[in-house]
Amino acid sequence: MSKLIVCIDDDSMILGAVARSLRREPSFEVRTSSSAREVLDWISRERVAVLVADYEMPEMTGAQLAARAKGLRPETVRILLTGQSSLETAIEGINLGEIFRFVRKPFDDAALRNTVLEAVQRHEELLLLSGDRQRRERRDALRAALEAEYPGIASVQREGAVVNVTEDPWTEARALGLVAVDHSLEADDD
Repeated sequence: MSKLIVCIDDDSMILGAVARSLRREPSFEVRTSSSAREVLDWISRERVAVLVADYEMPEMTGAQLAARAKGLRPETVRILLTGQSSLETAIEGINLGEIFRFVRKPFDDAALRNTVLEAVQRHEELLLLSGDRQRRERRDALRAALEAEYPGIASVQREGAVVNVTEDPWTEARALGLVAVDHSLEADDD
């Protein structure tokens, strides 16, 4: 399955060079734009694996764009292209957009592709982590709902001591004879 890589630069020559370099990787679907608004629209509607943004653009800096992209889709990995090597550029990129990597212009084609391949791997890791977070949130919501409906269900009296339900409530449920309560309650909705 190809991964969507979005590239933005206000310099059409640089944008074309970035796109040509990345399109050599068969697992990438590369989309380009010179508009920050268009890029943010794509990120809000589609699963963008990697954003490659120029730092200096007229609408907003690449760091500001990266920060907005992070707000829309935190698992989109953000890379900044920059001709500058100032400490201020790096600080803004890290603080605002949690940049994965900085790539200096002019860039080496192979190095850029390798950086984006690493970013795609990081994107996959972030997707897994977000899935784990969503499952934990659903489990916690289920516990809260059960506790609200059946007060005290999250704790069991044993010889006068209160024992909290473990992180694996399914084993506890089976031990208590609650056969209808199993892992299917945690199933992904995806």
